[in-house]
Amino acid sequence: MPSVLISDTYPTREQLADDSKTLVVDSKPKELHVSAAVCPFSQASGTSRPVLRYSATQEDERMRQALKVLRTARSDFRTGDYAQSFNWGEISSEYRRLAGGGSHGHLQSRADDLVWYAVVFRSKRRADCNNVDLFMADKNAYEEAYAHTNGALLVYWYSDLDDNNDCLATCVWTSRVIARSVNSLPAHREAAGLAAGAYVHYHIDRYRIQWLAGEERLSLAPW
Repeated sequence: MPSVLISDTYPTREQLADDSKTLVVDSKPKELHVSAAVCPFSQASGTSRPVLRYSATQEDERMRQALKVLRTARSDFRTGDYAQSFNWGEISSEYRRLAGGGSHGHLQSRADDLVWYAVVFRSKRRADCNNVDLFMADKNAYEEAYAHTNGALLVYWYSDLDDNNDCLATCVWTSRVIARSVNSLPAHREAAGLAAGAYVHYHIDRYRIQWLAGEERLSLAPW
């Protein structure tokens, strides 16, 4: 499945509506396949009063880097088992490589267990849904979340629609507490308000992603 890494840049409303589907990423024209996008938000725009703030740690920043290799591992990922739908083994290897090389060693180390929080949003899109408005609402909500939490959002990933109009979006956070604290923010409320008119139905799952030091791998389980 083709994907594109969007670095500090989102497609504009005009680019999304353009049949050519091109996007300038890092000042270089590239094909835009909205089938999948990884959005690390390394420089989210805007400044606001924080909800709960994230203090950078070695482990969280390594996880942020490791998640840049996030890819689907099966064709039915939109409806299949989340723990089996992505390349968590490859992400584990990348995290292990970064840790072995002392990546982000200038930062403090986490004092608690190495656990991250994933939210999985599965939906069936209405045929008459305005996809551009929906994308822009998501963009605003996750930029808002990143800015308010000082970067607690490690990654946001979404898929295109399959032939049944099924879709999957997922995000990974440094902690469950911080993730839940952004629900009352204005852009998040606005995006949530579009749900009734955008989807036939939707379902939210939550997962615990833990680094098992003894086995040097990530383990996923429902939260």
